[in-house]
Amino acid sequence: MAQTVTQILTQIAATVNQEATAPTAGGSEWLLWLQFLNRAMDEWVNANDWEATKKYFYPSISGMSAATVTLPADFKKLAGEPILYNGDISTGVFYPEIRDEQVGMYSTTDEYFHITGDSSNGQSLVFHPATMASGASLLIKYYSYPTSLASPAEKPILSDSQFLVDRTIAYVFEARSDPRFQIIEQKARERLLTMVENANLEHFSSMAGPSNIITSDRKAGFRWGRD
Repeated sequence: MAQTVTQILTQIAATVNQEATAPTAGGSEWLLWLQFLNRAMDEWVNANDWEATKKYFYPSISGMSAATVTLPADFKKLAGEPILYNGDISTGVFYPEIRDEQVGMYSTTDEYFHITGDSSNGQSLVFHPATMASGASLLIKYYSYPTSLASPAEKPILSDSQFLVDRTIAYVFEARSDPRFQIIEQKARERLLTMVENANLEHFSSMAGPSNIITSDRKAGFRWGRD
């Protein structure tokens, strides 16, 4: 069950302060621990491409044509090729990504895109050719950066909140020059590795994750017993 920030900080307090209550919300200790908690969240989100962070972005296309689409501020990386539904194309057109130095390898009518910008100033998808007419629909799947935790009632989106408990305890112990931080940090990393392993298993056929492997036949639309 997902735990709130208060519940997580209460568990941390039981170890580091040997108290059964979390620090007072808004107090100096609470704010410090919240910073450590968000550092642990950053460590988690950068460890893998988590399904929990996947989002779907449907930008509006205005004007007669468009070439550049501004990505959301929480954009981390793409989770698949953008799909353009333009005119009477009911199935959509998948646009492949290329690097800037590969532009010369393609003709003026080839369909592709590349990403420009950075996380500080914002990133954009630049499509080629610029023929996305006004009213066209565009689907962009991407992995996002979660919003920082800020209030006592918020719930982190990761599957194992005990990682946040252990990792934050390690940060607190390290800040206090308590040598136990190395032991707790190792426990946290083991929990993180387990989450990564379980997430990867979900993409393959197994007892832990019964999803079917997507073969080239399936990608082409062929289904055994149906086609």
